Amino acid sequence: MRLLRKLWPRTLFGQLLLIMVSGTLVIQLMSSSIWFDVRFAQVLEAPVRLMAARSAPLIAQAQCHAGRLQVPRHYQVRCAESLPAVDADERRGRRRVELLLHQALAYELGGDPQVRLLKVQLTDELGQPIIWRSLFGLRTAQAHIQFAVPLPDGHWLTVDGQELQGWSGESAWVLISDYLLRVYALRIVAVLLVCLVAVRLCLRPVRRLAEAARGLGRNLEQAPLPLDGPEEVRQAAQAFNAMQQRLIAMVNDKAYFLAAVSHDLRTPLTRMRLRLERLEDGEHKERLRQNIVQMDGMIGQVLDYLRTGEQQNLQLVDVDRLVARQCADLASAEEPLPVQGQAGKVRVDALLLQRCLQNLLVNALRYGREVSVSLERTPGGVGIHVDDRGPGIDPALLATVTDPFVRGEGSRNHTSGGYGLGLSIAQRITASHGGELLLANREGGGLRVSVLLPDSCGR
Repeated sequence: MRLLRKLWPRTLFGQLLLIMVSGTLVIQLMSSSIWFDVRFAQVLEAPVRLMAARSAPLIAQAQCHAGRLQVPRHYQVRCAESLPAVDADERRGRRRVELLLHQALAYELGGDPQVRLLKVQLTDELGQPIIWRSLFGLRTAQAHIQFAVPLPDGHWLTVDGQELQGWSGESAWVLISDYLLRVYALRIVAVLLVCLVAVRLCLRPVRRLAEAARGLGRNLEQAPLPLDGPEEVRQAAQAFNAMQQRLIAMVNDKAYFLAAVSHDLRTPLTRMRLRLERLEDGEHKERLRQNIVQMDGMIGQVLDYLRTGEQQNLQLVDVDRLVARQCADLASAEEPLPVQGQAGKVRVDALLLQRCLQNLLVNALRYGREVSVSLERTPGGVGIHVDDRGPGIDPALLATVTDPFVRGEGSRNHTSGGYGLGLSIAQRITASHGGELLLANREGGGLRVSVLLPDSCGR
């Protein structure tokens, strides 16, 4: 069972091809019995006609009480008072041979003889039956035919003779190869072509559905699938479009709710600030002021996170200048933020990309040292890499650290660990441009964060 699972193709084309080829071979093997019967009659056609021509004069002048007849070589003629026993052979080939013998004798005798085929067999030089090999044109095969006809005096004349089989001009291997080539090979090739066309036609809407599903993660507002093709495909496309609309509604409701709550929370925070100013200066007042600032910063980051999923102004931006300007703004004497390489221009939202780079650089400066930026132009777009020599990120968190409110730093101090939205915002901005945000720990310590943007950014 395991072997069958390993051999079972993984692609739909391979599975369909295996099923159709196997089914064709099984059906062809079953139908080969029909070909065998037809071939059996064709092989014996020449011997039967020849034997009828040579036996007709013997039957016309046969008299059981007269002298012996002059019979050809390899023939025997006997008289019997009753019909000899007939071999129990119900093959269709035998019935064809008997019909052919009756027609040939009727032509030669000019009447309608009541001929009974007693025995028909293909034998070798020693008289042994060789049915299968004889069908492929072995020259040594002989047709051994025995039949009986009634005489006017009530006796039965039995003629037993041998003639060389027909269809013996070619070798056995030529006939076998011709049969396998034209019957099996051509059919398999035809099945292969049919599978290729069928799978291409059937997989085209499935591939389109898969591409739409992949694009849904990057762009929830993409155009709906067209409702064309077979009925099943139309139903799948209709279900996909309905799912897309439900997702859009859910995301919009969630974003609207979070934005409304975050916005409305600033009203009581403003009142708290006003009341706080009336209190006397002291330790409790300072702690309350820090809590209000922390809450206001968290609300601001939530609103920023919700807004970053929407591109506002796509334009051709010089990435080299944008990165250099951003690094110059954040550089210090301790961290000069050097930039290496060139990326060129790409079509992006400049403000969103600037926000993405700012979050990455701030994180690198907060947790690491020796921060540097490298730019590169790839065949598919541009790459921006931010490297640092810090503690890195636990490998178990690399896959989830870009989720909202997930932090790679264990401290709960907002001045050191933030709110867990910096990388989430950067990842959301990158995804909205059809790109990727990759994180990897560096050898020797530190972290590399890569922003990969395609040339065809945007939705």
